[in-house]
Parts: sequence; structure tokens; C-alpha cells
Amino acid sequence: MNPFEQMELKKMSFTKKEMEVYKVFSENIDDILRESATAMAEKYHVSQPAITRFCQKLGYQGYNDFKFDVYKYYKGKGGTGEIATAIDYYGRLIPLIPRAVSEEEFVSLAEQIVSARYVAVCGYHKSSLPAQLLDINLSKMGILSSFVRADCTDSIVSRSGRDDLVIFFSARSNAYRDAAEAVLEKPEGQRPATVLITQSDKHPIRNKVDRVIWLPSYLNQGYPQYLEAQVAPIIFVDLLTSYVTNCIKEDKQS
Repeated sequence: MNPFEQMELKKMSFTKKEMEVYKVFSENIDDILRESATAMAEKYHVSQPAITRFCQKLGYQGYNDFKFDVYKYYKGKGGTGEIATAIDYYGRLIPLIPRAVSEEEFVSLAEQIVSARYVAVCGYHKSSLPAQLLDINLSKMGILSSFVRADCTDSIVSRSGRDDLVIFFSARSNAYRDAAEAVLEKPEGQRPATVLITQSDKHPIRNKVDRVIWLPSYLNQGYPQYLEAQVAPIIFVDLLTSYVTNCIKEDKQS
């Protein structure tokens, strides 16, 4: 029996607090796969002990045990669970990227990257994968950049200025909220340009950055098949790298 069937089976015995946890878990599966119990409690305003007790009521040792079972279910048995079906959904998702991000947006961001004195690229948890890939690609092209971890955000504020660019990769997490707010509080003449690459139209820092680029995911497309959220951002980085390369070539020819 998968973890969600277990929840439904015991639903009638849930207390009021357990029903709150049930609703959070039922509606935010992607967060279960990514967040800790502490982060889930803080984000959805439920107590961490309530989360632990809920998982134990389902027969798990705790939240991490439950989370692991959710991951196994969605990777192995979610949707139809067939490899061909997962590939089919990836095949549907990938062509949506150039539809979500126009050529003009790619060119504009590429030009912004090339003209920046310094580019800080940020990403937390799985979002660190496309962030680090972009940093590596930019460094190879001779662009001064660095990957900034969520626990080193003070450097974004101290090192960046008006000629710099800060790029946040974040599917849904608010890990860089404090950094985005700190940048926004800098005097206008000292503030770096900021870009958010996300897969949520309700991201916590969407109103704290200069530009938001939205990418498709299995969640925002309503696919029943679990897909890795960072596939689209990684492909986006690959496409963006091509535009940056062309932009550098054009600058050298002019």
C-alpha cells in the first residue's frame, strides 16, 4: 500500500491537527520530496511534532521514513510507472520551454550576463544543479561568476553592485528570500540586477526581483507522472549558454 492510500485508509480517524497535516501532504507532494520536516512545519504553519505524530500514525518511524516512501512511490509507481510513459511526458514538457521563454527573453538575458561585471548564480537543494551548471558554463566562457549557496548569501549583498547580476534558480523554495530582500534594500545606485528562474507563479520572491522567468514542470502542467523538476531548468541553462556564446561572438565582431 502506497503512502497516500495509507492516508486515505486512516483519514476517518484523524484528529483536527492531523487533518491539517493530511491536507498539507495531499496538496504539496513536491515539497515533501524536497523539504525537511522543519521546513514543512514553518512553511505551512503546522507544528513539527504534529508532522512526526502523523507519520507515525501511518506506520512510519518519522517524517524522513515517510518521505522516502513517497519518493519511492512517485519514482517507481506514480502514474503508470512505465518508462515509456515517463519519456512521453518528458517529451511533452521539453517543447514547452521555448514557448514559455521567448527568443527575445533569451537574447535579453544573455546580453545582461555578458555586460555584467560579475554574475552571482544561486540555487538551493535540487535547484543548485542548474545554478552550478550555469556558473561552470559562464566561467568556461571567461565571464566572472560564482555559485552562491543558501548559507552564504551575505556575499551577494557585500560583493554585488549596480554593474552586477544576481540569478536565483528556485522552483518554489524561499531559501533566498532574505538575500533578495537585502538586495532590494540597497540604495538604487548600488543595487545589482536580479532575475528569478522559477516554476511557480506564486514564488515568495517574485515581487522582489527585476525579472521573472517561468519554466514548465510536471506540477504546473498537471501531469499525473512524476518528473524531475530540474530537467527543464537544466535544458534552459543549455539554451541560455548558446545565446551567451552568440552574444560574445557578436561583441568580438563588432
